[in-house]
Amino acid sequence: MRALTVKYPWSAAIAHGPKRIENRTRPIPAAHLRATVLIHAGAAEDEGALPVDMVRQWPRYFRAVVAVATLAGCHQDDGCCRPWGFPGTWHWQLEDVRPLPHPPRPVRGQLGLWTVPDDVLAAVQRQVNLERAAP
Repeated sequence: MRALTVKYPWSAAIAHGPKRIENRTRPIPAAHLRATVLIHAGAAEDEGALPVDMVRQWPRYFRAVVAVATLAGCHQDDGCCRPWGFPGTWHWQLEDVRPLPHPPRPVRGQLGLWTVPDDVLAAVQRQVNLERAAP
């Protein structure tokens, strides 16, 4: 199963808030469209990214898988998807986002889509019914 690393608080905004667009410099590889992916909170924080009162209500995890989502689509920015979509980026559309009640052990993320260790995937599967696996 593939994962997508996202800095906090954006990872929390996906898992626990209304964010359903992830900004990337490249489109989703065709093989991963409509696939289930894990949302991984990276080691770094994007400080000042969101208002403090909004961020306080979300759990604060780093280096952990925090949600499961479907990569539903992808398009280049054309002034759409505000406030989450940034200009000049590819917007990866997320659907069926399911936060994990108990993120598994910390794991190091990577750029792009990456494969999670088997024990982390097993811990996620115990919490969430995974139906569509990425190739």
